[in-house]
Amino acid sequence: MKFLFTLLIILSTLSCFVKSQFINFVPYQDYQCSSNPYGFGYSISTTQHCIYNLGNGPLSTPFSYSASFGYMANETYIYMNIYNYSDTACQTPVSEFSMLNNSCSSITYLPRPFNGTVVGSDYQYSLVFVSNEPVYATNSIIFSQYQEPDFGVCSNNDLLFSTTISNGLKVVNGEYSSSYLCNNHMPYINNCIDRVNCKLSNVSISCNQAGNINNQVNYC
Repeated sequence: MKFLFTLLIILSTLSCFVKSQFINFVPYQDYQCSSNPYGFGYSISTTQHCIYNLGNGPLSTPFSYSASFGYMANETYIYMNIYNYSDTACQTPVSEFSMLNNSCSSITYLPRPFNGTVVGSDYQYSLVFVSNEPVYATNSIIFSQYQEPDFGVCSNNDLLFSTTISNGLKVVNGEYSSSYLCNNHMPYINNCIDRVNCKLSNVSISCNQAGNINNQVNYC
């Protein structure tokens, strides 16, 4: 009994030191990922087996996702599985994708975090890689989704995923448009109808902000 109790203490202590790892999708407009980063991207925790509605997008029936990585022939591969929205336990994937770590890949399988098309961007690629910390493209708005944070502190161990949208990116959907802006390290969205009737909104949210029941953090 004493041995079992000691073992439980050791395992509990070790679990405190287990850190999340992240699959990063840094956006680019060219197939070599050599230009300046631009577009929308993600950083996804590998410790979360099933992430519902990656990107908190506008789809009425969003999918669930899981991200992982493994090794084959001395190479690191990244895996993304997609599940029907009703498969809340992520048991039966409807699509499976794999890519080489540190590769420039097409990301047509990733959900868009907005409705519409990106102005001046016909196609997007991402530099995909694994890291111990989430990695974001510079000059971007960061929309982070956490689990229930411990003691009101949003740490990377609680992070489910982050969505990045480049400063200045504009999305058009019919008569509606949205521009994502960073100003003095504060995130804004400028929503317009017919290009003239516009409303600029500060969308910053802090971890312990009153009323932040969805555990989201938005910043530049």
